[in-house]
Amino acid sequence: MSAPVELLDALAAALEAVPGVRPMPSLTGGAWLPRALRASAIELGADLIEIRVVATELPLRPLADRVAAALAPVLAGTAWAGATVRLVVAELAADALEEAHMT
Repeated sequence: MSAPVELLDALAAALEAVPGVRPMPSLTGGAWLPRALRASAIELGADLIEIRVVATELPLRPLADRVAAALAPVLAGTAWAGATVRLVVAELAADALEEAHMT
């Protein structure tokens, strides 16, 4: 897989499999969006991959580690294998705060 569109689809699928996080697409409405639009949460740059997400659980560090682990095999062997992955928590779900006993 080397085409950016295929890579975006594969990254979106890998991200959706990680518990505690979901893509934050450029458009609102989340759950009903087809995968192609969900992939709009991911931007590929030459040396940077930026992924906007909604975090549905805390703490964030283990969540970021799980996302990195899920994406690594998808990126292996592509032009983006050595790229920096930036996880942008664009929204924190209220459930995450409740589970962490925060208000």
